[in-house]
Amino acid sequence: MDARANLLVRRTARRYRAAMSVADQRSVTTSQATPRLPAVPPPPAQHVAPPPAPHRRTGRDGNRALAIGFAVVCLAGPFVEPMPTGDIHIPLWQIPIELATFASIVAATIALWRASRHAPRLVLAAGALLAVMTMVCPLAGHTPVGWWTWVQAGLSLAVMATGAALYRRGPATPSA
Repeated sequence: MDARANLLVRRTARRYRAAMSVADQRSVTTSQATPRLPAVPPPPAQHVAPPPAPHRRTGRDGNRALAIGFAVVCLAGPFVEPMPTGDIHIPLWQIPIELATFASIVAATIALWRASRHAPRLVLAAGALLAVMTMVCPLAGHTPVGWWTWVQAGLSLAVMATGAALYRRGPATPSA
């Protein structure tokens, strides 16, 4: 080892007194080594609950206005449809769809009125069933496709969009 390398090793040894590798353990004396402190166990982890999600407060009047507006939009669809000509024969397969649609509209209106946490899902279900009813009427043959079909489809999509917006907004909290 030449003098330059020896000088470099001495400077490095003075600058870094701690052992840098397993091989350095042999060269470091016990007086230069830092004393090891006894291991202290970390404090037990405490479970911290996340802050509650912000709730929307529509208020009693806001909830009731949503319910009334929803019922008006749902009932507007049949009013724009013209009365069928001739005998009205409702196929048996259409009756369960109509009853489910009516039940979902009533359930969604009540849930909106009471600010239930299930209201957004019920509104989405009612909008989907209204869209199905819009397609079923021409398929059953008691009304042809016309401008009223597109109005009913738009109302159904508006109901579904409202349900999706309510769902994204978060759970409702009734306020007295």
